[in-house]
Amino acid sequence: MKRRRFLLVAALAASACVSAGKLRENASVIRQDIDKAKKSGAARCAPKELALAEANVAFTEEELAYGNPGRAQEHVEAAEKNVKEALRFSKTCAPTQVVIAKPEEVKKKIVEIAKTDRDGDGIPDVDDACPDLPGPPENRGCPLVKDSDGDGIPDDIDRCPLDPEDKDGFQDEDGCPDPDNDGDGIVDKLDACPNDPGPLENQGCPVMDRDGDGVPDDQDKCPDQPGPKENQGCPDVDTDGDGIPDRLDKCPLQFGPPPDGCPKKYTLVEVKREKIEIKQQVHFATNKFRVLPDSFPLLNQVAQVLVDFPKMRISIEGHTDNVGGEKANLKLSQRRAEAVRDYLVSRGTSPARLEAAGFGPTRPLASNKTAKGKAKNRRTEFRVVALE
Repeated sequence: MKRRRFLLVAALAASACVSAGKLRENASVIRQDIDKAKKSGAARCAPKELALAEANVAFTEEELAYGNPGRAQEHVEAAEKNVKEALRFSKTCAPTQVVIAKPEEVKKKIVEIAKTDRDGDGIPDVDDACPDLPGPPENRGCPLVKDSDGDGIPDDIDRCPLDPEDKDGFQDEDGCPDPDNDGDGIVDKLDACPNDPGPLENQGCPVMDRDGDGVPDDQDKCPDQPGPKENQGCPDVDTDGDGIPDRLDKCPLQFGPPPDGCPKKYTLVEVKREKIEIKQQVHFATNKFRVLPDSFPLLNQVAQVLVDFPKMRISIEGHTDNVGGEKANLKLSQRRAEAVRDYLVSRGTSPARLEAAGFGPTRPLASNKTAKGKAKNRRTEFRVVALE
């Protein structure tokens, strides 16, 4: 008997775990066989086998619900055996022939159903959830699953059966201890942030970068304002507004082109933050939009400014006095602004960097009541739109 118990336990331990899905599928097939047995009269001819089959299927589903596929496998095997016996017994089940004997010959018979215990575990088969495998009463007659490290996770699903799970809320279901959850090289007992990797000097917590500039807060002098690493995480300052940060600008108080930010001298123009200021007016043919040759040197210097400031974009804006109709002047000023733009394009400036707009007499600088005022209002301006 001891040898038989040993072989049964060894067979159970050696059996391969099947998936929960497969076990549920097997349980469903067994329930179909149970229904067949009932229809064949198993409730009358094989009541014990039928009851055991139903009980073991129920135990299978219960163990799967608790996440114990090993125990569920034991119950499904027992249920398969029970339902096969119920089907076998029910095949020969038929109405009992009753022979009525003479009154004097009738003898009363007392039928006693013996309680069997096939696995010898002291629990009658009718009450034993695993009648062919010995087990203690507290486990309903089924064998206990071994848990070598005592962490509450059976060895058959414990990835570290000899090392108990540390139950710290991090991957506690695998059965393995996790001394360094975040893998930052600092054991959890000494790690102030055990689930978030961080350097030792920050007690294992991640170094924050609130402004997202790539400079850690502990090294960022302006942790709430993004700035380059070269400026210790603080935003670059451009005092003169020439697009060159002060830390790279050799003339931080004077508007100038790259690379050094110092102003460049021109004879006919002066570059300011808001505009390219011209020292003489652009001349056009009277009532025409053709640029006169005497303005070419001036426009050539404007084109040079755009070379010196490769990211500068400008708006060329044409203005007139109030002589003539407003509609005609608006059209004339627009055509003159476009003519200046075309000239700059011919000198190599990208059209994408140039805008042209005509405002006619709508934006006078002086009164149109005097010749001097009218002359001042007839002008072409070069407004800086962007430096980046």
